[in-house]
Amino acid sequence: MIESASVLRKRLPIKQTILFFAGLVLITGAVRIPLLGVPFERDEGEYAYIAWRLGHSELPYRDWVDQKPPAIFWVYRAALSLPMNPIRAVHFAAFLFSATSACALFFLGLRFMNCFWAFCAATLFVLLSADPWVQGTAANTEIFMLLPLILSQISFFKSVEDPDLRTLSILLCGALIGVAICFKQVAVVNWLLLLALYPVLAPSEKRGREAFLFAGLSTAGLMAILGCVSIYFWIRGGLSEFFQNVFTHNLEYIGAMTWSDRFHFCAETLARLAPTELLVWIFSGAGLVALIVTQKGERIVFLPGWLITSAIGISASGYFFPHYFQQWMPPIALLAASGAAWLSELNLCKNSWIPRAALIMFVTILPLKTLWPFWFSYSPADAVREIYPGNFFAEMPTFAERIATVTSAEQRIFAFGAEPELLFYAQRVSATRYIFLFPLYGPYRNVREKQIATTEEIQRNSPAAAVYVPNGLFFSAGTDQFFTEWSLSYLKANFEVDTWLVKETETTAGLVPARSDLPPPHQLLGAIFVKRR
Repeated sequence: MIESASVLRKRLPIKQTILFFAGLVLITGAVRIPLLGVPFERDEGEYAYIAWRLGHSELPYRDWVDQKPPAIFWVYRAALSLPMNPIRAVHFAAFLFSATSACALFFLGLRFMNCFWAFCAATLFVLLSADPWVQGTAANTEIFMLLPLILSQISFFKSVEDPDLRTLSILLCGALIGVAICFKQVAVVNWLLLLALYPVLAPSEKRGREAFLFAGLSTAGLMAILGCVSIYFWIRGGLSEFFQNVFTHNLEYIGAMTWSDRFHFCAETLARLAPTELLVWIFSGAGLVALIVTQKGERIVFLPGWLITSAIGISASGYFFPHYFQQWMPPIALLAASGAAWLSELNLCKNSWIPRAALIMFVTILPLKTLWPFWFSYSPADAVREIYPGNFFAEMPTFAERIATVTSAEQRIFAFGAEPELLFYAQRVSATRYIFLFPLYGPYRNVREKQIATTEEIQRNSPAAAVYVPNGLFFSAGTDQFFTEWSLSYLKANFEVDTWLVKETETTAGLVPARSDLPPPHQLLGAIFVKRR
């Protein structure tokens, strides 16, 4: 089963490679195209809003607060230029990245297994990355980060095996990891993995020199990308805000999490993913056993190392949000396919295709079972309610329509909440740089000063309307409540209620014109306020 990459490539003609790639694109399309219309969740809302404002010569971090690296905003900006519905356009971009990642993973998989199992690994990756319970329907940073990460691994192995292209391959490897970091900071752990593996996989002669060369050139490639990004923000007058938001704030964000909370969130998310991924985890375990039993070359260190570093990246913040687990989908898929390939060779059946078919069915049945109702039963609104219980993302487009109705395009909106998708749907500019208020609450430095500065910014911009969609964090006893108290007072003194967002069932909500009698507190989810004349 395990043969050298050069032998496998000789046995895989270009026409056959193209057919495999076309098959993966078609499979990815079949999996993701029915899910393109699922409404934005709040992270997608923040990316879409900032991408929209990029078209008005505004700058992330300087003009709009966000803690994610900047590449995601430009991908969204490119997607929003497509001649289609914005939600579908953004998710179509995620489909393109996912399909290309699957093709890259297939090519990488040829190093460790034959083309049949490499294709199975790439197909499994497509299914797992689209899993609604891992929030795969959303165009989050991890979806886009995986492509340059997988390509960096291919470039890494090229540098090991081809002396003529070693320098270029190492530089490209570092640059690709730099691009991945520009989508999400935790991609850096993959660079650390490759630094550790290069002395192990490099030719035995002059191993130390080769490892030093890889460290230097890959650092140069990585810093070239990060340097270009830094120069861009420096020229635009936003370098300090870029570093504050993307690096400094995130270190404080990570430090705020207790170990007990980390274990709780991890266990909770793994329980959520298990109905889809349990059999995949079992086959991945078989893949790890196969590595020990067969002791086959580079995969015995590379695949477990990739899995471990991905797990470190997933756990860095301590929140273990489901979409974080996208990071380990490529090594999980490769290990599961390796385990299935190993089991198929145990000669339990005379006909070789029967164990293969049975193993493929076992490893894919749970992901297919999870995706089935999202393909054929749920509407986009139903799907987003299933994926994000307790959130009302399905109602936000209608809520935003009312905001657009009671304001004009040049007027600003004050959103007391954490639903930036409202601002994007309504195409209204926020009255504050904080398009979601989470960074104003928590054990961060200078929180009170930031809250005061935000109140002054809102008053200067004189919003014509306000949206009240509160989050429990804004009223938590463990956070500074100055901004909450000021906001409630500001709304009461300057605005009157126009519309309520009222809970109708446990999963649905509706808009109700404001009346003199308030809805019951347990039903009131939000409100639109207009400025008093």
